[in-house]
Amino acid sequence: MTNFPISGLQHDKQHGITVVATTAIEAHRFIAYDGGHALGTPDLKDVQCISETAAQPGEAFCGVTSYSYPVLASEALNRGDYVKPAADGSGRAAKGSAAEHSARALHAVIAGKLVECQLVHHVNVPSGN
Repeated sequence: MTNFPISGLQHDKQHGITVVATTAIEAHRFIAYDGGHALGTPDLKDVQCISETAAQPGEAFCGVTSYSYPVLASEALNRGDYVKPAADGSGRAAKGSAAEHSARALHAVIAGKLVECQLVHHVNVPSGN
């Protein structure tokens, strides 16, 4: 993959599911349980998986549900950062926190590159709830 910042970087896809897209889906994005891109704060949509391929509404695609897979970064990330879906609804990876996250970054990356994300199944609770 040419978007990887480090040559030879690999992922460890352990499990996948079939998801039917409810909106246009892009590859390497966090996907919500409703079949669309996951969404960070303020309107949280928890992550079910990471998309392997793009899909149009009504099409099935494979989503990686366990260990790690690359996600397109919306901003610079450092190794070990908590990661959550970007607030813009793109499903890209953004900096999270201990309270709001879906994964951990396994290496540093700049915006617009793929970051290897170790999935962490965590139920996010919006602030004030």
